[in-house]
Amino acid sequence: MFRRHCIKLMSNFNFKPSLQTSSFQPSVWLEFSPLSIQYKAVNLGQGFPDFEPPKFVTDALIESVEKGGLNQYARSAGHLRLVNAISKMYSPLFKREIDPLTEIVTTVGASEGIFATIQSVVSPGDEVILIEPYFDIYTGAILMAGGIPKYVTLRENRQKGQGRSSADWKLDMNELQQAFTEKTKLLLLNNPHNPVGKVYSKQELEEIANIVRKHPSAMVISDEVYEWLVFDQNKHERFATLPDMYERTITIGSAGKTFSITGWKIGWCIGPKPILKAIANTHQYIPFSTPNPAQEAVAISIEKAQSIGYFEEFKSSYQKKRDKLVNTLTQAGFDPVVPQGAYFVLGDTSKIQLNGEDGKNTSITGMGKHLRDWNMCRWLTTEIGVAAIPPSAFYSEDHQHQSANYARFCFCKKDEVLDKAHENLLKIKSHPNSQNNN
Repeated sequence: MFRRHCIKLMSNFNFKPSLQTSSFQPSVWLEFSPLSIQYKAVNLGQGFPDFEPPKFVTDALIESVEKGGLNQYARSAGHLRLVNAISKMYSPLFKREIDPLTEIVTTVGASEGIFATIQSVVSPGDEVILIEPYFDIYTGAILMAGGIPKYVTLRENRQKGQGRSSADWKLDMNELQQAFTEKTKLLLLNNPHNPVGKVYSKQELEEIANIVRKHPSAMVISDEVYEWLVFDQNKHERFATLPDMYERTITIGSAGKTFSITGWKIGWCIGPKPILKAIANTHQYIPFSTPNPAQEAVAISIEKAQSIGYFEEFKSSYQKKRDKLVNTLTQAGFDPVVPQGAYFVLGDTSKIQLNGEDGKNTSITGMGKHLRDWNMCRWLTTEIGVAAIPPSAFYSEDHQHQSANYARFCFCKKDEVLDKAHENLLKIKSHPNSQNNN
């Protein structure tokens, strides 16, 4: 009798997600990572390194665990050795003394840093400007804060007679200026940029800063997690170093990207004391603190990295991987956009013809069947054996068509994996769907 009564009570339960999350759908990763596994494809989709981090980094974690005393909660705003190491490294780069106790908060990866910052500064009805394409986690944090996303698009302006470069992707500054209103609270800037690989020039950042200055309540999140991956003769300019910008900019950093330890989930926010105080207060109600041994290990790694020339070697090794993948995509007929930074390459798929149900008939989730880039990436995964990500996942719904002819490939992989991808992608040249064989 009691059991039947419980079942009856349970049957009256009608679950509904919260209003702020009711529009959330499964992410692109739930389609392509499982599809890659199912078809045993080379996974150049999800952007995490498939190799071990440097030995001095893993040794630092072993050291931090073995010495003891770090197995309880860390200081909520950040383990003291880590915030001091961050301050020491970044103060010269920011051209100012960064107070480790009041201008730095360590977070559970850059993702929580972005989330905590948005929850701390965005109120319901505030507008947040996103530059398309943008990393997909941004929108979730904005909607949960009750913010309203507004979109400004990077567009390719290719120079005739020159190779394709992420430098050709430009913001229309008039369009950006028109996106700002009296309700604008935040601009999200990603530099170096995922997925385009753009590294903003100082002139471009100054033009953005000039627009921000006209709006007294507007702030900027500068997501700089790929800061050490800037290639060729390009230079990473920090938005917070521009005149009057430090006071209204929160810079996001990541040990995961810097030391190839994405699973450790250690990130940080750097910014002015009043904003960082609000972020610290919010952060204590999300995870309270980040793992203490990992923070200690990251601190040791930062201290050592500069003395052994790690960052130079890090950049050099990734530039070789970039060139390897760009060469592969060129040979396979993709006409790639050569990235100035980060570890992604956009490949132009316009020379591949999809027929009938190509890419639709292998969908796991049913997402994106109406979008060419989703079907193309499914076809590449199942027919060619290389998984990529459709960039329309990084656009607002009204602008998804702008990425129809692109696929995003990552090169943060072992050389043998990139070599296998090379072997598979060259199959396209002789495939009936490819215009390259005509």
